[in-house]
Amino acid sequence: MKCQKNVDSVVVLDEEYMTPAFTRSQPYVLVADDDRDILAVIMLLLETEGYAGLGFADSRKVLPFLMQAEQGLEKDLRLPAVVLLDLMMPGISGYDIAAWLNMHPWGAHVPVIVMTADDRIHSASDIRGASDWLSKPFQIDVLLEKLERYLAPSRLP
Repeated sequence: MKCQKNVDSVVVLDEEYMTPAFTRSQPYVLVADDDRDILAVIMLLLETEGYAGLGFADSRKVLPFLMQAEQGLEKDLRLPAVVLLDLMMPGISGYDIAAWLNMHPWGAHVPVIVMTADDRIHSASDIRGASDWLSKPFQIDVLLEKLERYLAPSRLP
């Protein structure tokens, strides 16, 4: 299972981790989690709740994708409305992705909800760049409440 392929330094998306509602021009949730089972459940949940989503199991692909979105390298590709981010991933950690977003003016306004099993994390303020957090394992209704808080204006018709 691949989330995406890298072709000539342009990220080409694989439809396996896209909700059917995902289009390049509508608001969407970007989900990054190296646990493919968790990623699949979240993507199904987004689809069921009427949200568009794009998932990454390989954290090394997230920053190149975000840079392409910000720079408009692909027609109609926009930044996500919210990022749902696992903190402990191989390659590039969620800590690094959240901090990187926070350092860029165009990324600092994108809400980042972090997900972690790290019991040292007790609030979003523990992670630079995080807007909110979920402790793993999380309850589906808690995840939905947090998504609703950040996505209510972006809900698909």
